Amino acid sequence: MATRVVVTDHVFGDLDITRSVLEPLHVEITVAPAADESTLARFAEEADALMVCYAKITAPVVDAAAAGGCRVIARSGIGYDNIDVEAATRHGILVTYVPDYCLDEVADHTLALLLSAVRVIPSACLIVRSGRWSLPRTNIHRLQGCRLALLGFGRIGRKVAERARAFGMQVIVYDPFLPEGSLDGVERAKGLEQAVAGADFISLHAPMTPENYHLIDDAAITLMRRSPLIVNTARGGLLDLDAVTRALDDGRLSGVALDVTEIEPLPADHPLRGHPRALVTPHMGYYSVEAQEELERRTADEIARALRGEPPRCPINPEVLAATARTDG
Repeated sequence: MATRVVVTDHVFGDLDITRSVLEPLHVEITVAPAADESTLARFAEEADALMVCYAKITAPVVDAAAAGGCRVIARSGIGYDNIDVEAATRHGILVTYVPDYCLDEVADHTLALLLSAVRVIPSACLIVRSGRWSLPRTNIHRLQGCRLALLGFGRIGRKVAERARAFGMQVIVYDPFLPEGSLDGVERAKGLEQAVAGADFISLHAPMTPENYHLIDDAAITLMRRSPLIVNTARGGLLDLDAVTRALDDGRLSGVALDVTEIEPLPADHPLRGHPRALVTPHMGYYSVEAQEELERRTADEIARALRGEPPRCPINPEVLAATARTDG
């Protein structure tokens, strides 16, 4: 019986790179026709590996995969909150991800959103397109000396800090998991309030965990003294959009620039779609031709490693490897 890899969903134009990596291992690649739980569970029962992008890999899907002898669930992306990692670990199924692709793309997009919002680029372009030639009717301030708060200081947060400092911004970071030590010209905040209280701009770079759900909500916004711009290129659930909309309307926020929202696509009737102080892009910060190729190759390579019995490059649940080693020993 051929080794089967089930692709639950993907964002690639084709799967040529995946095939080039896996077909030498005599792998049969099957793309699931839908991403609902029952369909995925049915296909998972015959999978030696699952390749996942946005599909929800729930406990029932994991149970079905385990029953069929699945060895690895490989996520094409940085986050993995759509996969029940606990269920996979319980069944001894390895889960992998790609935490180090598109870092420059997301950092660039973060600065692009910030610059576009601060310099009022979309409004200015619309003025010209309408046949007029006048300044946007809003206050535009220089970036030099402005204070940027980064909530989360991992790989992408650090790249954003480098770019922001090149524009002369002062950077303060809040990350409770950040080890002690020098931050190379970046100020460390002791808590969320210290980070956001005096910020002109706030950029989110934290992972989506239960503790971080709606990290920025009504209570957090009340801590902000300077009506800042909020940028989110991380995870939509970090931001309470109802609270954000209220704060935009009453002036407690000067603007929002979002590439991710809690519900995607953002509903057609959502007030932020047409809000004059909201800039929203369709979850594209990760994208470049090079990043897509890199993502597909690294995801497929993790599957190949698992099928060959080799350790993965980026495991989410390395305890599965330890348990397997003890069993083999």
